[in-house]
Amino acid sequence: MPCDYYFKKWKCTLKNLTKIVELDLEYQETKIHDKQICDAVQRLSGMLGSYILCYNDALDCLQHNLQVQKTEYIANVVEKIVLRILELKHQLTKLEGTPFQFLSNGLIQGKLTPFNTEFFNIPAKYERPEVIQLAIEAAFRRVEELKRAETKSYDNSENDQIPRDGLSENVNWWDDETINATEHKGINVTEVYDVEEKLSEETLKRREIIALIQTHERTRQVVRINTQQKQKREIWEKELKGILKPQAPFDLRERSAKLIQRVLRYYFELKRKRLRDCKRDELLNIKFYDTINTEQPEIDKQVASDYYKLSKKYVQQRDIICSRYKQNYLKKNGDDIAEEFRGYIRDWFQKWYREAKFFYDIPKENQGGPIVIFKEELPSPLEWLDDYKAYLETKKANKNKTALQLKWEKEAGKEEEMMLKREELIKKKSEAALLKKMMKNPTLHPGYHYPFSKKTNNILTAIQNYYNHWSEIDDGEANEAKEKFILNIDEEHLFMETKFEICNSIITDMMEELKLLKNSLKIEYERNEEEIPNPKKEKAKRKKKERKVKAKIRDDLQDILTDLANNGYLKEYPKMNFADFIGDVNYAGADLRCELLSTVPFGGEIRAVWWERCREVIHGFRRILLVGPRESGKTTLVHIMATVNDTALYELDPFKIEVENTNTEYLQELINSVVSCAKITQPSIIHIRYVERLFYTKVPTEEEYKNFDLIKKFFVRKLFKMIKKQDNITIIGICTEPWMTKSKQMIKTFKYVLLLPETNYSTVYLILRNWALNNRTVPHNLDFQSLARVLRGYPFGYIVKKLDNFLTAKRIVHIAAYGLSSRDVYNFFLEDGNDYMINYEKYLKWYNDKTHWGQLENKCLKERREFKIQVQKWNEKMLKKKKNT
Repeated sequence: MPCDYYFKKWKCTLKNLTKIVELDLEYQETKIHDKQICDAVQRLSGMLGSYILCYNDALDCLQHNLQVQKTEYIANVVEKIVLRILELKHQLTKLEGTPFQFLSNGLIQGKLTPFNTEFFNIPAKYERPEVIQLAIEAAFRRVEELKRAETKSYDNSENDQIPRDGLSENVNWWDDETINATEHKGINVTEVYDVEEKLSEETLKRREIIALIQTHERTRQVVRINTQQKQKREIWEKELKGILKPQAPFDLRERSAKLIQRVLRYYFELKRKRLRDCKRDELLNIKFYDTINTEQPEIDKQVASDYYKLSKKYVQQRDIICSRYKQNYLKKNGDDIAEEFRGYIRDWFQKWYREAKFFYDIPKENQGGPIVIFKEELPSPLEWLDDYKAYLETKKANKNKTALQLKWEKEAGKEEEMMLKREELIKKKSEAALLKKMMKNPTLHPGYHYPFSKKTNNILTAIQNYYNHWSEIDDGEANEAKEKFILNIDEEHLFMETKFEICNSIITDMMEELKLLKNSLKIEYERNEEEIPNPKKEKAKRKKKERKVKAKIRDDLQDILTDLANNGYLKEYPKMNFADFIGDVNYAGADLRCELLSTVPFGGEIRAVWWERCREVIHGFRRILLVGPRESGKTTLVHIMATVNDTALYELDPFKIEVENTNTEYLQELINSVVSCAKITQPSIIHIRYVERLFYTKVPTEEEYKNFDLIKKFFVRKLFKMIKKQDNITIIGICTEPWMTKSKQMIKTFKYVLLLPETNYSTVYLILRNWALNNRTVPHNLDFQSLARVLRGYPFGYIVKKLDNFLTAKRIVHIAAYGLSSRDVYNFFLEDGNDYMINYEKYLKWYNDKTHWGQLENKCLKERREFKIQVQKWNEKMLKKKKNT
């Protein structure tokens, strides 16, 4: 069963995670020391890679977990791992001065590969209410119906315009303004005109597929005939020259045939066994990665959805059984428990009367309710008496002081506290400045200690918490420990919830009794001519309520969503994952950093950073700016974020706004609709295209007809003001020419800037390899290395489009007959005559000069180079001293 597989995998993951945490703690306790920054970075990178591997395994187990009660504990472990991963990333960023981590050198010690450190999913997702999800889907369906109706009416109108006598369109020659009516010769009725046949798209597609099949068959036949002719000619030439080898003896040929038969039979037996195993694993819904299967992602998605539906079904079953259990328990024992609680609170009243001659107030519901009394979180009578005596003494001391004096004393106390904090802060700053000076001095450089962590022990606590609740059950390996739920585990929790409800239900009765007791106590103090204690009323600490997203579902929501989708503002995006952003990791990045050279990230490092941005979508309002050349994968990253978080995607494009609609009324209505719908359908992403147009330093002449200032007022200022910090909305801006903008203003608007990498050799090679695997007509001996070398620098999307357009039916036949060379492919790229090569240096210069991370990285590299020069001078000085002595 698939649950057995993930049950065992989770056990192994916990063991591996425990070993990694123990090693991490050992480094922290021994305060392991590295002399060089490269060694310190390598150690932290190796630890980060190990945690990422455990995170992927733990998250896989969480997403395929069918034991409902375990989900909370597994999710707790995953959350603690994520916090430690983010802490390690922050420590590496602080050490190197860049948000990109190059882990390749650090993974060697742990025997890991960069594939092990790839993030495949985010830890938690926000589930949108079903009503809103149905409204979004209905809007897209409505738009499709409208488009279908429009195309149908358009086809009908075209059919009505066709002349009935079967003549061509040019028969209405008088409608053509370019032809002079006096010179027109009219229509020759004796001439037969050719009528252009109008075919539907389905017929054209079918004919295209049939032509492609015929082409493939002709290609196969041509290749077979050419091969046979070539082999016959070679044999004939050798026979004429007398160099043809004689045939082997019959006995040798017979032995060879038997050996080949034996090997092939064993091979096909293994192949059949493997196919049976794969089929079995597929039926059991167990993932496997042994074979290359283009349909595997679709299978994985289906398996994931099946697991989700099954786990949801088990959760619903558990809720129904638990609610019935609580109702039965209330009917049987509700009155007895309520009376028991009343008796306990009355005893508490008696205790206060005996020891303090006072009655403490029962906490209200927003302060915890009567349950706080049973938890003994309130002060005891003796503690209260001590506090009350201290309060009376301070009151007596402050009796002759004015309100202004008391205020000054309070302010003086606050000022003293602030002074202590300032002194502590100055001390820390001086220590940091001293350490910075020591880091610049070759003789006093302290090296790099392994940083202390506050998150590591939390992982061990989460693991121990899991073992405390589940170790005995897991050791038994009962089916309920792997799937569904165990009712006995929920009994104590259900009892607690039921008792809590009963306890809150008796608060009104006990409040009435407390009022009577307080009145009697007041009469007693008056009779004894004593003053009743009047303690200072302190503000009780109220428990923070969890924030719930309040989004009022408007009556006209369906119409607004349909209108936005119809106009292209609400987008239906293709489903993508992190692997769809193609690009290898920068294997030489760590070595280049050690050589104090500026290093650019590749696709692998961008995916790691984008994982952090994706997990922040459900943590409030975020603003991101993607900078890079055209067709470099910016929209792909937006679709990945939308898919991973299952968000609604809204797209704002300045060029979609027509000139006649560029007015305050239209733009205000558009922004109001987008923001209101984004808040209701959150988590949401608002994708702003061509951001550089909104921040132009000088508008180009050909674009002066657009009122970008007015569009910017609504697309940036109004839009950003209408979204609050707690709204789970992410705004992503896309910029292709940042040097033409007011950079300070743009970077201030978008807090995080991410520069996408150029299309380098490794990326182009991956694209070409995938192209060859997906198209069998492409020969596998094609010189991909040379082709990747000459195509580097072209935009990512441009290369993909050109390769797709390259394989026409005519060219497929040509490849079958004459083969394919890398020169043919490269010439096809040069046919357009346009220069699509990207000058990536302009992007790097802007990023290093204008953005925070670019400036910080340059500063860190400059300081390290200066320190390296100082070390070399000091070494030379010491060598001279040794020679002189």
